[in-house]
Amino acid sequence: MKKILSALLIAGILLTFAACGSNGEKAGAEQITIAYQGGIGYAPVHILEAKSLIQENYKQATGEQVEVTFQKLDSGADINTGIIGGTIDIGCMGIAPAVSAVSSGVPAKVLTGLCSQTHGLMTNDPSIKTLSDIGSEQIALVNIGSIQHILLAMAAEKELGDAHALDSNIVKMSHAEGFAALEAGTYKLHLTSSPFINRERENEKFTEITAVNEIWPDGNTFLVALASTSLQAENEALFNAVTEGFAEAITFINENEQEAAEIIAGYLSQDVETTLSDLQDETCMFFPELKGATQMAEFMFRAEFIEKEVDFAELTFSNVKGN
Repeated sequence: MKKILSALLIAGILLTFAACGSNGEKAGAEQITIAYQGGIGYAPVHILEAKSLIQENYKQATGEQVEVTFQKLDSGADINTGIIGGTIDIGCMGIAPAVSAVSSGVPAKVLTGLCSQTHGLMTNDPSIKTLSDIGSEQIALVNIGSIQHILLAMAAEKELGDAHALDSNIVKMSHAEGFAALEAGTYKLHLTSSPFINRERENEKFTEITAVNEIWPDGNTFLVALASTSLQAENEALFNAVTEGFAEAITFINENEQEAAEIIAGYLSQDVETTLSDLQDETCMFFPELKGATQMAEFMFRAEFIEKEVDFAELTFSNVKGN
């Protein structure tokens, strides 16, 4: 038994040395996890993955390897939970849940903006023309606290005088589930973004309640990438590789729409022609700076969606430009 234990102990020591460098650090490639959600707005994430941009940038800067894992989740809230738990390093989400995360103390900041996308509140009931016509009807949207929820609240404040007037009407559904529910008539209202809103606007059975679309102008930021603050603190080279990768992905989409559509179509499970049409929509814009983030944060604080006010410097890393 002593011989067996000694052999196991020696084997363990050898494995430990094999897994460590001369400085005692863990050997092997760095690892990073990027979480995102569904929709054409996450096109930079798909280009980032397909073209291995982070890996190339990191190897060029350090000569080392990095393993990048991409994880699709249903909401910004789920992503924030992963950042808090240390299982997610970069979370791509709407600007509203990003503001909420920073306000509540999630150890993360905005690394880059991703895009502006059109939003819309659609109905299959032609008698519903304004927010005041909704009554007790339920509204399918992706999550409480999502940017769709906050845009609904902004519109409710303007039209109904109460930002929370429609909170109790919300039913949590993924964009795809909400789209299917509107088509099936299970629910009368769905608030969503591109590409789902594009398909719904093409359907003559549906009409749009314009209050939501009007409250957040085309060109204002929709999605951002939120990075754990520990990423920059512990590995600045990797932080820079991620930042550069997102910038390159955005540039690639803007300069190579056809090739980008061919790559992205597979991720969205739709044909290239439809994907190219979505990318060429004038309301679909990809850019790294933030537009309207301060306005969003101020509203969320005023309407008590967040308890702590957040300014631009608190929300973003120093490399991020905008307002």
